[in-house]
Amino acid sequence: DTGAYGEASAVVLVDVPCQGGCTLTPGYWKTHSSYGPAPYDATWAQIGENTTFFFSGKSYYQVLWTSPSGGNAYYILAHAYIAAMLNQLNGADFTAAQAAFNAATALFNNPMNTPAYVGGLKGSARNVWINLASTLDSYNNGYLGPGHCSE
Repeated sequence: DTGAYGEASAVVLVDVPCQGGCTLTPGYWKTHSSYGPAPYDATWAQIGENTTFFFSGKSYYQVLWTSPSGGNAYYILAHAYIAAMLNQLNGADFTAAQAAFNAATALFNNPMNTPAYVGGLKGSARNVWINLASTLDSYNNGYLGPGHCSE
């Protein structure tokens, strides 16, 4: 052993593709509007809290604050839908939720599907709404898609 020693270094460039953005729940979005109480999230400006939500007779903001009392499938799906829309507009990868979102959009675009009408649905007709809400809720909570924001 001569006691000699040496050093070496290397630089390795790594490119790790990341999914875009992260998701937030309806609870985040309803409190981060221009009405507060939390700080305003400018993503709302892309749709407007006061824009009428399809054939509900209420604004996006009002729909988020309407309890789905009695298990009203319209509001259950609407809460998940609005959050998913805002998450997508905020840059969260939407691939995993796109099909459910498109199907929900078709339901909401039908003038017959008012909160009162959908609230009275039973059985498999109601389950269509609930299953779409479940998929969008999984997206919003980060179980499906890019993952939930740490806030």
